[in-house]
Amino acid sequence: MLIVERSKPKKNFAQIPNELVYDESMTALARLILIQILAHRPGWQTNAAKMWETADRHRGPLAESKRAYRRAFQELEVAGYMKRTKTRVPKGQPNGGDFVTVLTVYDIPQR
Repeated sequence: MLIVERSKPKKNFAQIPNELVYDESMTALARLILIQILAHRPGWQTNAAKMWETADRHRGPLAESKRAYRRAFQELEVAGYMKRTKTRVPKGQPNGGDFVTVLTVYDIPQR
């Protein structure tokens, strides 16, 4: 028997589509990474390496590997929840002329 007791948060919560939560085409790590990204405020910046560094700092040897995080980000792309594009920073801006990778994340797959 499973008993679930739910809270009724009034602040500091995220609404996540069930389609994402139950998407078995991805590992649990990929889904949790996506949920964590979606729960952050707009404008928050991260990538697989930064998320792994945070996990490693907080959980040490219990953290998933850096490779597992990179693989999870690839899963998100394949499933349509993330798009990766390279773009050039306009001249006149900091690092102007350099290429950067832009990650666009969606709460429903873009197929």
